[in-house]
Amino acid sequence: MVIVVALLAALIVAPAAAEEIIVNSAGTLAGDEDCNLTVNTSPLSYDEPKAEAAEGAVTITASGTGVYYLGEEITLSGTNTASDTTYLFLTGPNLGTNGVNLTRLAPVKSNDSGSFTRVAVNADDTWSYKWSTADLAWALDAGTYTIYAVSQPRSKDSLTGVRFATTSIVLRAPTLSVWTSGATLTPGDDYRIGGIATGAPDAVQIWIFGKNYYKLGVLVAVESDGSFEYVLTGAETSDLAKGQYYVVVQHPMYGGFGVTEVNGVISAQGITPVDLKRLQAPDAASVLINALDSPYVDDTYIKLSFTVDGSWIRIDGLSDQTYGETFRITGTTSYSPGTVLGYWIAAQDSGAVSLSGETVISDNGEWSIDLDTTAIGPGAYAFHISAPDGQESATVLFDIYDDITHPLPPGGGSYRVERVGVTPSLDSLSPGEEVALNGIIRLDGAIGHPYSPSGPECLEFATDVKAPRWSYNLKVDGNLIYTEPVAITSRSFTLSNWDLGYRGDVRIYLSLSGAVPEAGTEDPALLRILQRGADGRIIPGSEHRLAFTPAGNDPVQPFGDNLTLSPGWNFISIPRPLAAGNDTAMIFAGINTTGRSVLRYNTTIRDWTALAPADRLPPLEVLDLLGRPCDDPPEPLDRSPPPARGAHPLGGLERHRDHRHGPGNGKGYPLLGQQRVVDSDRV
Repeated sequence: MVIVVALLAALIVAPAAAEEIIVNSAGTLAGDEDCNLTVNTSPLSYDEPKAEAAEGAVTITASGTGVYYLGEEITLSGTNTASDTTYLFLTGPNLGTNGVNLTRLAPVKSNDSGSFTRVAVNADDTWSYKWSTADLAWALDAGTYTIYAVSQPRSKDSLTGVRFATTSIVLRAPTLSVWTSGATLTPGDDYRIGGIATGAPDAVQIWIFGKNYYKLGVLVAVESDGSFEYVLTGAETSDLAKGQYYVVVQHPMYGGFGVTEVNGVISAQGITPVDLKRLQAPDAASVLINALDSPYVDDTYIKLSFTVDGSWIRIDGLSDQTYGETFRITGTTSYSPGTVLGYWIAAQDSGAVSLSGETVISDNGEWSIDLDTTAIGPGAYAFHISAPDGQESATVLFDIYDDITHPLPPGGGSYRVERVGVTPSLDSLSPGEEVALNGIIRLDGAIGHPYSPSGPECLEFATDVKAPRWSYNLKVDGNLIYTEPVAITSRSFTLSNWDLGYRGDVRIYLSLSGAVPEAGTEDPALLRILQRGADGRIIPGSEHRLAFTPAGNDPVQPFGDNLTLSPGWNFISIPRPLAAGNDTAMIFAGINTTGRSVLRYNTTIRDWTALAPADRLPPLEVLDLLGRPCDDPPEPLDRSPPPARGAHPLGGLERHRDHRHGPGNGKGYPLLGQQRVVDSDRV
C-alpha cells in the first residue's frame, strides 16, 4: 500500500505546490536505503475516508421495466457518495414492517450491518447487485415491493439523518401460455406445441396421452425470452391411431418440477406413485392432473387436445325441443357431396328406435334433416348419424319436452354471458353483410370435474351465419392461457370439461364473424350456447340464444280480422286492444262450447273463473275455451291432438298450444281438475 505524506515544511514554504513523500508497502519511505527522501512536487492528492453520512447522496434503479416474474434475476444499481457500503432492504406484502434483507428475507436491525444485504461501493462511487428471486419465490407473494438503498445500516424506522433512496418493483407469479398447430392432425404431418413460460424456468415438461401412445414428462428447454417449442415429427405422427389425444404442458413455477416421471411412473409429494402406462389415455391424463392439483405441488399447467382423423362427421349444436313443433338438425362432414348418410333417433333408456332415415351431403359439405316432434313423442333421445362405410359417425343427445309425460325440469347452466357486442347492430343486418360478435363468458363453476377428461360435460357454441370464423381464448385467474386465440371455421364447436376444467376464475373470450344469411332463413341465431351435463344431456335452462332478423324477414305475420279455432280446447290471448263494442266476451257468443264456459285465469286467486258475456277482454289475458262445429255431439273429454304450429292468431287473438292432449300417437291424457299450462310463443 502506498501512502502519500505531505511535508509540513513544504506546506510552510510553498503551499501552492505542496511536496509529498511516497511510502512503500513495507511501511518505509520510498527511495534510497539510507532513508534519503524522494520529493514529488506534483499537486497534493488525498485517499481519505468519505464524508459523514449527512453528506453525499445515494441513488438506486432496477433494470428493465420494473415489472418482473418471480424466479427472474433483477439487477439493482446506483451511486453512493455518502459511504463505502450500500445497505439494501425490502418492504412489501407480508414482510417485516421495518424491512427484510434480500437474501433470507430476515428482518433488518439498525446498526447491525450483518442483518442487511451489503454491497461495496466502487472507486467511481457506483454499486451494483444482482438479485435472484428464484430462491425466494416460495416466500414472496405477487405484489408491489419497495427496495431501500441506505448509506448506513438503518432500518425503515431509523432513516432520519442518513442518505437513502428507494425504487418500487412489481413481482408477478410466473405464467404459462401455449399454442399448437391446431385441433386436428393428419397422420404424417408435423405437430407443434409451443408457448411462453415466464419466471425464467430452465424447461417445461410436455405430456401426451393417446390410444396406445404415451409421451411422458418430455423436457423442453425454455429460451432466454421465455419461448419454447416441441415438435412431433411426421415420422412420429404417421403411425398414430385415430382418436383424441390429451396434452399437458407443465411449468415448474418455483424450485423445480413438483411432479416427475421415471419409467412411466409419476411421483410427487403427498401422492401415491402411479404407473401411467397401465392406464387408458383419459384415465392417465386424469391421474396427472390430480397430482398437479395436489396442495403440495405448486406447478402450473395448461391442458390441450387434438384429434387424429382423416374423415369426420360433425353435428351442429342441437337444442332440446318442445313437443308439437318441427325442428332441423344440421351438420358438416368431410365426405364427398352426394354421399348418403344414414341416421336414427332412439330412446336413451331403452334404445328403441323411434325414427330413421337418410340425408344427402350438399355441395358445400353440409347436411340437414327436418323432423317433427309429433312423429317422435316426448322423451329423452339420442340422434346418431353415420357414413355409408361405417368408419365415421357422430351422436348427440336431446330431449323433447311436454307438460305431462316428459316435463321440463328446473335447471340452469353454470356459465354466465357477461358481455356481447355486435357490429353492426342486430336491428340493421342485411343478407350478405359481414357481421362481427365479441363476447365474454364467465364460468360460475367448473364445467365438469377437472380430473375427468373423458366426461361429456361441455359447452357447445353454434351460429347460423355463413362462412363463420370463430376464435377464442381462455383467461384463468387473469392470465390468458393461449399465446394466440384458437381459430375455428366450422358452424359449431365444443369446449369440453378437459378444455375448461381449471380451478379459479375462468372466462372465455369469444369472437365470431361471418356473413348474414339470406332473408327467409327460419329463426336464425347469431350465437347459441348450450351446456351439457355429465350424462351428455342438455342441462335444462342452460341455453343462451342471440337471435337476429336479416332484412327482408318478417317472422311476425300481420294480424287479420278473424280468429280460427281448432277443435278441442284452445288457449288464446289478446295481444292488442280490441275495438270498442267488440272488446267483451260477447265475441264468443257464436261459438259452440258444448255448454262449457269460457275461462279466464284469475291471478289474484290463482284459479280459472268463468267469463260473463259483458266481461271486458284486456290485452295479454289468457283465456281457455272449447270450440267444435255446431253439429258435433259433445264428448266427456276431448282427446284430440293439439293444433299444429302455424300462422299465429287471427282477429287480434292469439292461439296457444294445449299440451293436455295426446301427442298424436294414440295416447290420451286425462284432464286433472282445472289445471292449465300455457305455452305461448308470444306472451
